[in-house]
Amino acid sequence: MQSELRQKADAEKLAALPMPKEKLQAFFDYLDQQLEEHGCDDTLRFTQEFAASHNLPFEPIKQWLGDFGGYCDCEALANVEEKYEGLLR
Repeated sequence: MQSELRQKADAEKLAALPMPKEKLQAFFDYLDQQLEEHGCDDTLRFTQEFAASHNLPFEPIKQWLGDFGGYCDCEALANVEEKYEGLLR
């Protein structure tokens, strides 16, 4: 029963993604790289760059990140990645 609940929760998380699952790990990797090189300027600048370079609409990504406390790039990486890393394996 616990496995079924976990599967249902995972399915709901996947359905709520604002981008294909395959791009999610690339997104987090991109943020990690950019933040390491440039630091955070308290905006979603790198998120917006990633969205534009992958032809993804920015506003749904911004909303989704905000739902998990990702109001800037470093918060997106710190707060959101950990909630989804189990789905990325």
